[in-house]
Amino acid sequence: MAFRLHVVRHAEGIHNPKHDISILDPPLTPKGVQQSERLSQIFPFNDNVGLVITSPLKRTLQTTLIGFQQTLDGKYYPETAGSGQPDGARLLLSPDIQAHSARLCDTGSDQAILQSEFPHLPWDELAFDPVFPAKEELYAPDREALVERGRSFQRFLKKEFVALDSGRPDIVVVSHGGFMKHIIPNEKLAFDQAGWMSFFVQFDRDSEMTSIRIQ
Repeated sequence: MAFRLHVVRHAEGIHNPKHDISILDPPLTPKGVQQSERLSQIFPFNDNVGLVITSPLKRTLQTTLIGFQQTLDGKYYPETAGSGQPDGARLLLSPDIQAHSARLCDTGSDQAILQSEFPHLPWDELAFDPVFPAKEELYAPDREALVERGRSFQRFLKKEFVALDSGRPDIVVVSHGGFMKHIIPNEKLAFDQAGWMSFFVQFDRDSEMTSIRIQ
């Protein structure tokens, strides 16, 4: 069975303009916020998406919350924001799709910091691996760990696709340019900031994923 997957790169972070790798977990620039707003206006599959999975770094979280405000359920936004949809898509945070390197700009924040900066999120529902943000074990920056992280995420994707309601069968993944090839390993990918590509994906018995690009 084929499923539809939308893979999104985060918008511009404050480290991007000058390639400043010394900034820990950089948030979006004003331009990045605008890029995310535009994403929310042009993404054509909002009503088809049942799940949005994002890397738990600040720039991916911001890209997700702004760029998919017409996709995600309203419970992920302040009541006064006017964002989110009734019975909208579910949100998951996955360290498996965090940035690939151990540089400061690719290292996440402690969960307590994320909770203080995104206080409106239902953190009791968004628990994730307590190893994060340490760059060790599965999250080490070496090739072996990166490949295994990609495979682990493919297994996770298969499970989530099978569990989705048929009325909203698509999944969105918001990640980082350097890790995309481990999510979609059989494709040559070059993403603009806040850009996306859509694929039909299938899984074999070992949950290994194959893909065909459709947009």
